[in-house]
Amino acid sequence: MNQTLIIAILSPILLTVGGIISWIIKSKKEDVLNSEAKSREFKIETYKILLEPFIATMTFTLSEKVKQREINKLTTLEYKKAVFDLTTFGSDKAIQVFNKIMQTFFHSDIYKDENGEYTSDYGNRLIALLSELLLQIRKDLYTKKTKLKRSEMLEFMITDMEQTKEIINEMKL
Repeated sequence: MNQTLIIAILSPILLTVGGIISWIIKSKKEDVLNSEAKSREFKIETYKILLEPFIATMTFTLSEKVKQREINKLTTLEYKKAVFDLTTFGSDKAIQVFNKIMQTFFHSDIYKDENGEYTSDYGNRLIALLSELLLQIRKDLYTKKTKLKRSEMLEFMITDMEQTKEIINEMKL
């Protein structure tokens, strides 16, 4: 057989096979991207539910009654489901930090002074942990290479962050 005949026969076959392979790869890539987008949306909704009570406690314009209602959400079934979703879909670091926040709440008595008042260590620890959680959520959802520090995650909400910036950034969690 002559070479031009072989080329004439193989060319359409190779082009067809190449097109099919390209289509399969593109289709798989689109499936992965769609799956990642759905996963990201689910994570965002889960993180929103988990953060609501903490946002309320840091919103100084809310009444104590509203803040308490938000804190009470920590014991609801919806909140517990969101926590289980976190343990299933959240990043390892986000889960670890969230657990430390909850343990700090559970053992808050160790942060009380002899008068039964919470020390500044308790507030600083919670701010550091919440800031770290926000940082881990940011890394989980968007960019692992963020250059932001813990204190910068809540600086917009805390008027005297400048005074505790070093404590928040360097606190051992």
